[in-house]
Amino acid sequence: MSTRPVHPASRALLAWMQANAGRARELLDEEAQGADDLSPAGDAAVMAHLRFVAEALSAASPAHEPMREFGARSRELLVARSELLEAEMAREGEAAAIELGAQFGDSAGDDPSSVAMVERRVRLGAWRRVFLDALDEVRSPAPRVAGPAEQWMTDRQTQLADLIFAMDRRAKEVEIERSGPEAVDDADVVNRIGQAAMLQAQMRFLVEAVAESLAASTAEVESEEPQGPPLP
Repeated sequence: MSTRPVHPASRALLAWMQANAGRARELLDEEAQGADDLSPAGDAAVMAHLRFVAEALSAASPAHEPMREFGARSRELLVARSELLEAEMAREGEAAAIELGAQFGDSAGDDPSSVAMVERRVRLGAWRRVFLDALDEVRSPAPRVAGPAEQWMTDRQTQLADLIFAMDRRAKEVEIERSGPEAVDDADVVNRIGQAAMLQAQMRFLVEAVAESLAASTAEVESEEPQGPPLP
């Protein structure tokens, strides 16, 4: 899907997530109970994916108490940030509206599919910031990773777009193999595939951003620790 290099810390997390895909399905089923929006990129699906990322981080650092706490309490920590989520959505929504207007003019809001896509992107961005804020809280007073992780993702938006496209294309190929070519003529099927591809790609990028930021933070702390006297 991509030939770009992947940091060893990211590779370990992604391998754990692939090996524990059954747990992801359990979380999706759990979050779907009583949820109003069961779309592939709705809040229930986003919450399940973020909890899965938190559990992956916890599994990667079993001896680190803050990470164990984050894995165990991720849902509680995320739900407690509902006000932050709404504030981030408002902030990102304003920025997205300005961007859309600059690209497509006053008619940008006339295309329902474009509006829905932007709204999903805004909501995902807000959830991502809530997740990073919760992670920084449990790790405090360790150096924050929210800023570096966000910058990592900002610097790689083209790679993210390529990843979404690749995941979307592969999912459509699988659907065609399973149901026939006419499957991708169904607008609802195409929309659901697109939502799932966007969420999965965003979660993969979040994993990589956090893994690399944590690795850099650890290396920085270790480099600042006082060294013992030189050997004779």
